[in-house]
Amino acid sequence: MYKIDLNGKWKMKNVAEEEWIEAKVPGTVFADLQNAGLVDDPFFRDNEVKIQDLFFEDYEYACEFEVLSNHLGNDEVVLWCEGIDTVADIYLNKQLVAKTENMHRTYKFDIKKNLVIGTNEIHIVLHSPKKYIESKAVLSRFPSLAANNGIDQIRKAQCTFGWDWGLSLPDSGIWRNIYIECSNTAVIDEFYITQQHEKDKVTLQANINFKIWNDKPLNAVIIVTGPDKKTIIAKGPVDAVNKKYVANIEIADPKLWWPNGYGEQPMYEVSMLLMVEDTLIDSKKVNIGLRTIVLRCEEDEWGKSYEFVVNGKALFLRGSNLIIEDSVIARYSRERTEKMLKDCAEANFNCVRVWGGALYPNDDFYETCDRLGLVLYHDFMFACNAYPVYEEFLENVREEIRDNVKRIRHHACLGLWNGSNEIEIVLDLFVSKSPEMEEIRKGFGLPRFDVDESLIKGEYLKLFAEIIPELIKELDPQRSYVRSSPSNDVYFDHLSENRGDSHYYIGNGNTTPYRKQREHYWRFVSEMGFQSYPSMKTIKAFTLPEDRYPDSPIMYKHQKSVYGNKVIEMYMQQDFNIPEDFGLYIYTSQILAGEVLKYAAEHMRRNRGRCMGMITWQLNDCWPVISWAGRDYFGRWKAQLYYSKRFFAPVLVSACDEGSRVGIYVTNDTFDTIDGTLKWELKDNRSDVIANGAEEVSIEPLSAKNYIQLDFSDEVKDFRPEDYYIEFSLASGANELGRGTTIFVPAKEFKFLNPEINVLVEENETSFILKVKSAAYARSVGLDLEKADCIFSDNYFDISANAVKVIEVKKSSLSEKLIIDQFRDQLTVVSVYDIAKNAGSL
Repeated sequence: MYKIDLNGKWKMKNVAEEEWIEAKVPGTVFADLQNAGLVDDPFFRDNEVKIQDLFFEDYEYACEFEVLSNHLGNDEVVLWCEGIDTVADIYLNKQLVAKTENMHRTYKFDIKKNLVIGTNEIHIVLHSPKKYIESKAVLSRFPSLAANNGIDQIRKAQCTFGWDWGLSLPDSGIWRNIYIECSNTAVIDEFYITQQHEKDKVTLQANINFKIWNDKPLNAVIIVTGPDKKTIIAKGPVDAVNKKYVANIEIADPKLWWPNGYGEQPMYEVSMLLMVEDTLIDSKKVNIGLRTIVLRCEEDEWGKSYEFVVNGKALFLRGSNLIIEDSVIARYSRERTEKMLKDCAEANFNCVRVWGGALYPNDDFYETCDRLGLVLYHDFMFACNAYPVYEEFLENVREEIRDNVKRIRHHACLGLWNGSNEIEIVLDLFVSKSPEMEEIRKGFGLPRFDVDESLIKGEYLKLFAEIIPELIKELDPQRSYVRSSPSNDVYFDHLSENRGDSHYYIGNGNTTPYRKQREHYWRFVSEMGFQSYPSMKTIKAFTLPEDRYPDSPIMYKHQKSVYGNKVIEMYMQQDFNIPEDFGLYIYTSQILAGEVLKYAAEHMRRNRGRCMGMITWQLNDCWPVISWAGRDYFGRWKAQLYYSKRFFAPVLVSACDEGSRVGIYVTNDTFDTIDGTLKWELKDNRSDVIANGAEEVSIEPLSAKNYIQLDFSDEVKDFRPEDYYIEFSLASGANELGRGTTIFVPAKEFKFLNPEINVLVEENETSFILKVKSAAYARSVGLDLEKADCIFSDNYFDISANAVKVIEVKKSSLSEKLIIDQFRDQLTVVSVYDIAKNAGSL
């Protein structure tokens, strides 16, 4: 086999213009135009508006390459296009050889007859995606809720046309690898490896299919190399009639793959070799993890379970939703993806949902998730639309599903295939006559469309309950599949909390106080979030000084939700005083989002068994924006992500307060019994102890339980909720496993005293060590650096007087090298005291 790599330097231009500019492949039109200085930064101020005309144009790319006579002597010469975005014509030596209409597919074209010995030219014309959807919009059943009408007709990342957190930047390009492959005799066409788990052994069945062009005898060799570097080899003749080889390989004493926090992620390397006598003519290599993952849905006392069972253990999934990593897809990089996913693992995630309005990630994304133990709740790329079911569209989708399932299915991290995002919700919004949906429509300001409800829902079921699951049964039968999120086994019963998964938001068309979340007992929440502003450093990157206030026109250009900044402030008023200083306003929005999610997450984890997962909305931003993200466009952790690290900790100590009553719970998501001491202290705002207690506890694995119940109205004379807070902790010997505090009133009513926070900064070879002290109770203590970025081991934490909170900052997490004096000079500290108008002095 010989490969002609076409990646690298190309030229490109607008079809209507004469002048070519330098281009880079893989890449995109917008990235090339920006690199040439022809367009402004789309993220700065309101530049998004100024670039929209670009997407109504057609662009062309071209490059030359050499072909030798021996290349054309091969049995097969094919052009591989791993990613063409989206509507394209492909020419070789001025001959049209192919057309594409799907960003998500891997295309393969036989081009042997189109090549010549010597210099050849490949020329790709990329047609305007905006013109394409405008021409197809008449076929759409409904208008788009979040983007341009007609996006349901194009197989392109739906969010690139705009979303309620994303700008409109429907780019085009040769966005993944492109190359020519010359093959002789035979090649490995595809493979599939299944696992059969039994006590103390796992049997792999390797199924390999081949393309064969002559009758030479072929042999297959499979080498399995374990994490201990020991190998198992299977080999035998290829079945030339059926063009396949099947081998069963038994692994004794298997090392199982576990999600993050439950064990290690050992990988087994599987090498597949195709031989003619002693000559290697083709090979493939993959890494697999030995594990079972199934979605278990069984009738129980609350309805029907919705839980992921890994290697026989029912695990609570903790994670967030991934959108596209950048609106300019050419900016994706392995390093950036790996840093984002390492942050997920650091924040105690064991799960990431690949959201259906985006794209199927690159291979390095899945390899990193394998390595970090992040289970993928994986959508197919359909979101918030009624998709067509005419045969040409369906066949395009079938090929997309085949391409991506075959590419991804061997990864240990892949936990579930989910057909789509929120389509059942959207169809009900458009057509349902139910009172519940009518109420939701009012909140969104939407009309009901007078169409045949059974026809619309029948079309949905054809694609997501028939065609896609049939393909999964054929291509990946060991994987669980669900039609949509949210959904359950009762069609269009997505509002049910007794079965299936749920999406739940406050502030989206409603004014529900976030403390009402405790009235809900979801089985699994696959979306839940609350918006906040990104850091001031991020805001400065897209604004001028005159833009930096909540109601500025530029702030609204970077706020894509119809509810937006007003909702953030409305909920802010419930708990906090509204700061006049914009920096404090940003801080308040971030801790509010953290508190909203903490309130829900702790409730769900206290009800482990009934609820078995929480996936927050959303993990990341694709541009600098006010959004639901826990991690902003530049990778800066917002308060929400630090809160997540605590409320997703494997061992969670939490308090459920109702007035003067408090229940202290421990959730143990580990496989170990924990014997320890659970302590509580009622303290005043100076951190003086009013009452206290302790209990020796033995906490079972994979459990949640209320261990202490208190009522301070009975135990404490003149109980003053605005003056008191409760602090609780769990320790096993000298090892503290969890700690937290709870106040009995909204923060704006608590009588905070000036905590006079002091931070001593020391260093060792690899880290800066911060020792934080406070003179009084301090809540949501936020640390930051004025210019540089870093990740603190904990942040936005509570601290009592006389305690010492030790924080580590690894020097490797710094965005620039700092000496200790520079670190001290840049360090800033803020707490809720700084926004509390009723605060006092010590």
